Amino acid sequence: MHCYYMAKTNLQIRIPPEMGLQIERLEPKSKSDFVRQAIEEKIRREMFQRLEDQWISALKKYPEITESDTWLMSNEWGPK
Repeated sequence: MHCYYMAKTNLQIRIPPEMGLQIERLEPKSKSDFVRQAIEEKIRREMFQRLEDQWISALKKYPEITESDTWLMSNEWGPK
């Protein structure tokens, strides 16, 4: 998900001193890179959680569709 080819936006954040010390102990190549990676990971987890929530919601809405039916239908959406 690295988007280094795009223009960047500066982001100023304030963190507690102990969190800064914890980051330093991990010896990242740069604090900016460390924070960037943490944000990317958080975005991935949030997106996955939303997809999972949508999946569960759909299963509750259409309980008569089995998991195998859903898998078979999803194969129809793929490239031909």
